[in-house]
Amino acid sequence: MTIAEPIKRRWSREEYYRMAQAGIFRDQRVELIDGEVLSMAPQGSQHFTAICLAHDALEKAFGAGFVVRVQGPLGVSADCEPEPDLAVVRGNPRDFAAKPHPSIALLVVEISDTSLAFDRADKGSLYASAGIADYWIVNLIDRQIEVHRRPVSDPAARFGYAYTDKTIISSGQMIKPLSASAEIPAVDLLV
Repeated sequence: MTIAEPIKRRWSREEYYRMAQAGIFRDQRVELIDGEVLSMAPQGSQHFTAICLAHDALEKAFGAGFVVRVQGPLGVSADCEPEPDLAVVRGNPRDFAAKPHPSIALLVVEISDTSLAFDRADKGSLYASAGIADYWIVNLIDRQIEVHRRPVSDPAARFGYAYTDKTIISSGQMIKPLSASAEIPAVDLLV
């Protein structure tokens, strides 16, 4: 008798869309990460407030010609479509009405409390593998912003890439996105 280990079934973005259209994920917050459909924790009021604060601050910092997408999908690979809390892309909202979701962003921001370890390790590696040069984690637990930059190959990371430059920004400091000319007071992003 041959013993076989169970095989995990991975889903493509196309299959993920079909499942969503069929109503399988109705009233659920889910993301497709590495072919797996992950249920995300419900948002607390602090989390949602931080999204609103960061959205306003990033719109001011980037200005016209950029869209600050709130929990919009990023099609980073055939089997990954994360929905970061915020992603800044070039263009305007209508640019994406008849096209696929963007696959790259100038800046990705995750607001993190319950998912801090996942956002640092898994999502960090995923965004680094997609070539996103500027990744921030608004850490609600420690009231600080973790800035991750310079993605490089790292075989030990889940998606084979990691960020080499990691800086902690506290509430009294300023932070500047790589692709914007304006600085943002860190306190504007913190609840």
